[in-house]
Amino acid sequence: MKSLEALIEALQEEPLVKEYRAIEARILSDEKLSNQYEDLLEAQKRYVRAKHRKQDFAKEEKAYETLREDLSKHPLIHQYLVLQEQLNEEIRMLYRMIEDALCLDFETR
Repeated sequence: MKSLEALIEALQEEPLVKEYRAIEARILSDEKLSNQYEDLLEAQKRYVRAKHRKQDFAKEEKAYETLREDLSKHPLIHQYLVLQEQLNEEIRMLYRMIEDALCLDFETR
């Protein structure tokens, strides 16, 4: 468990994570931006649900993409979304590294 706690602490100290959290706090403190971002998240949820149910999701996809494009024009939101994508990629990489290490550990036993 100490390794997990150390990993979590190291991640929280990452400059990218700190910057992401600072921008998130600024967005959440601005009511208009916060509401627009929440609208984007709701549109994303509708899109994902429609796609998962194999329904005609083109309308939901268009609505989501339109909101994302409009919101991305705001420099703070744009920077937030870029950082979010970077963090997601780092998390995926970390996940693959842990998965590979676990598989290797089981293979050597």
